[in-house]
This record gives sequence, C-alpha cells and structure tokens, in this order.
Amino acid sequence: MRIAAVYLPSLRIELARARLAARDDRVAPMGVVIARPGGAVKDERSLLGGTRLDEISREARVWTVRRGETIAAARAKCAGLLVRVVGEGDVRFALEAVAECGLAFGRTASIDESRDVVCLDVTGCGHLFAGEEKLARALAESVMAMHHGEARVCIADGPRVSSAIARAMRRDAPAIIPAGKNAEAIRALPIRALPIDEASIAWMGKLGLVRVADLQKIPTCSLSMRLGAAHAEVNALLAGDDGAPLDPYVPPDVPHERAELEYGIEKTEALVFVAKMLCDRLAARLAGRAMAATRLEVELSLDRAVAREANLPATASLVLTSPAPLSLASELLSVVRARIESWVVAAPVLAVTLRATELARKDGRALDLFTPEAKADHALPRLVAELAADLGGDRIGTFALADTWVPAERSVIVPYGSRRPIAFAPLVSNAPEPSRVIAPSSDMGDARPVRLLARVEAAAWWRIGVHAHDYFAAWSESEARMAWVEIDRATGRACVKGWMD
Repeated sequence: MRIAAVYLPSLRIELARARLAARDDRVAPMGVVIARPGGAVKDERSLLGGTRLDEISREARVWTVRRGETIAAARAKCAGLLVRVVGEGDVRFALEAVAECGLAFGRTASIDESRDVVCLDVTGCGHLFAGEEKLARALAESVMAMHHGEARVCIADGPRVSSAIARAMRRDAPAIIPAGKNAEAIRALPIRALPIDEASIAWMGKLGLVRVADLQKIPTCSLSMRLGAAHAEVNALLAGDDGAPLDPYVPPDVPHERAELEYGIEKTEALVFVAKMLCDRLAARLAGRAMAATRLEVELSLDRAVAREANLPATASLVLTSPAPLSLASELLSVVRARIESWVVAAPVLAVTLRATELARKDGRALDLFTPEAKADHALPRLVAELAADLGGDRIGTFALADTWVPAERSVIVPYGSRRPIAFAPLVSNAPEPSRVIAPSSDMGDARPVRLLARVEAAAWWRIGVHAHDYFAAWSESEARMAWVEIDRATGRACVKGWMD
C-alpha cells in the first residue's frame, strides 16, 4: 500500500496570519499558543507573561526565540513579537480542507491532528501523473495554493513511515521511498518517530540509543522485553512492515471556507483580498470532489455594535447563482468579486464565509493535439457567470425561438446552458421567418410589400384575444435587403419587425 503523507510545518502560524490579511504586519515575528479544550487559554485576553509558546515563525527564530519559551522571555528578545491564539478546531478544519483537496490524487484520505499530517492512499495512482515523484510535486503545489504554508510530501509503504519521514524532512522536494525499502529509509530517524513511551525513550537515551538504526542492531527478543505491549508494533516498523489502516475522512455535504479577521474590514479592496484566499481554498475542495459550483453564498459577519446603530442585521448574505458551473479559483473569484464590488460595506466585516450550496458534476475532457479549440469556448462560461452576478441570472441568456404560433412571442431569451427543444412548430404557413429581429418600427421608408408570407388570425385567442395580422416580404432599395413587415388588418398599421438575410 503506497501512502502519501502531507506535512504542514507552519500550519498554525499561517492560520494566525490569515486573520491579519488586511494589515501590513503579516511578516512580523509571531508566536502561537494553542487553545486546547479545558485549558486556561481561550483567546488573546487570557494570555499571561508566563504562558509558553507552542509555535514560532521563521522571523521569530531570527531573534533567537524558541518554542516552549514564555511570552515574557520571548518579548525580552523581540519586543515586536505578535502572539496569537489558535484553537484546535481551526487546525482540524484546515486539515480537513487539505484532506479534501488530496482526494483528487488518492482514493482515501486520513487526518492526524497531533502531527499536522494528512495521509492519502495513492496505490496505483502514480501512472496518472507520469510517476510518483510528479504526483507528489503536484500534490504539494495544490496544498500550497490553499495558503497554509509550505507542504512536505513523502510517499512510502504505510502511513506511519511516510508521516515520520515527512516530519523529519528539511527540504521542500518530495521524498519517494521505493517499495520494500522502509527499513533502510527510517534508519536516520530519531527513536521518537516510533510509537514508544517517554520513559522508554529516556532509558534508551542513557544507553546511547538515539537513532532507529541503533534499535535495528539490537536483537528482537532483547528489545521486546523492554518495550512491553508495544514491542510487536515497534519490531514490525523496524523491519519496514507498516500495515496500519487509514481512518477514512468523509467530506461534508456543503463545502465551505471561513476566514475570521482580527480587525474589521471597511473597504471593498480588502474584502476582495480575503475572498481570493477563500476562493483558492474552495477551488481545491471542489477539485477533490470532481465537482463544480452552480450556486455560491457569501456570508459576511458584521460588527454588531456598528450594525445595531445603523439598524442593520448582524450578517449579510450575498447569493450568486451561476448559469455555468464554476470550478477554477479564477472563475470563482471573478464571480465573487463582481458581486462584492456592487455591495456597499455599511459596517466593518469581522468574518467571511464562502459556501458552495449547489454542486454539479464536472466531466473530464480529454485534450486533442490536432483539433483546434476556440478560446471563446473557455472564456464564455466565465463571462456569463460574471454578468449574472452583476446583472442577475434572469437577465442573461441566449436568443432562441419559442414553440408558439404567435409571431410576437416567437423570440425569447432562455437561460444560458439550458437545453432547448429539438423541434419548433412553424407558423401557420411555411413562410420564412426573419433571421434578425429588431425593435418594431412604424417607419417603413421605401420598403414596399412584395409577397404575402403568412396570415395569422385568432392564434391563441383564449389568452390574447382575437387578432388578425398579415406578414409581407417587402424590398427596401435603400437598405438593399428584404424586410419582414407586419400589417394589422383591423387598423391598417404597418411596421417593420425584422430583416431576412
């Protein structure tokens, strides 16, 4: 079983920085404290000088700030250190998004919150990407596009071996362990990578057993006496046998992404910046499902105090219905941007949630090297979606003929992407109809009727009453083309309805 492990070393730092998306201090030195269930730390207001840092950024390491230091000691080294609190629920939600993105590369995904690792079963999927190395690179690029920092990928036989190697990597290039080489690949790992309790690790350290290679030299029976109940699992890993099963992750019915902001957004440009990050993450989720969105919902949580003074609701929902299914991040952003730019920010926005409430199947299409493809075929769905978001879905469509005998109702606008009827009923006679319909004009100019085309009388009388109209073909010397003229038999009024090519 080939398992791809994705490790996110700076996940918590990136989650804290995402809340500062509208500020310029996103590159400032930062430390993160994890809010655990039942713990004393709930938010930034509960931080004390003696609270220890769980994660630190690269910028903080330059100031020699280390993980495990107290906030007071860290700020003595770096006065500008930002300290933020990230909940375990936020970490879980981010790992779920990565797991859903990984379903585009493997059939099963599993989440390990304690190690910030997502495991994917990619058995038999390497040939789809011209090899496991290219699969690992494509997986890393997709995960990094979700704005969760760098992603380290390792493919090996089993989830525990691949996870341990991915966490020990110090380079961005993926690691590919050949089949059957697990025992050789884990030799350089520390013994903490194995499922051994802390007391046994401390005892082994006194004996000079630091690396996995040191344990592989010890006879199995001697090691089993010290490890106790865990000896079978540890000995199997030392031999390179990793058959641990994956706990499958099941995606929710409605994919969504949420961003909570530390400072309220009052400008459209900053709101679009946050929406871009959400569109990138939602597009990765849709890719893992092989689905496209036909209906989006943007929920904006407003500042309650300001909204109450302005008699506004605490939340504002922007619903976007797209005539064409959207799946790419650029397509989602173009639609969301058009809707946000037409919305007035009446109160500071503290949180943004993007949901894909309605999904459609995204069919794959093979590329052809020898068949030309028009660029308009790819650009038209995105353009239609932008116009629908800006003007409304009921105002966007394609021109078509309606199945009716009433000439005034023959031309209609049908929604984009909907199926048209295969056959249409012609007029009462077999007369030709205009290929271009214009606004009715009573000025016929020099057009003179040449031939009677059709006579419509009492068509759909139960709905519009009894009417009688004659339709003539009239030649216009000035226009040098044939006009389609309607004459009301009751009043004698004539008007040009269209032109025939």
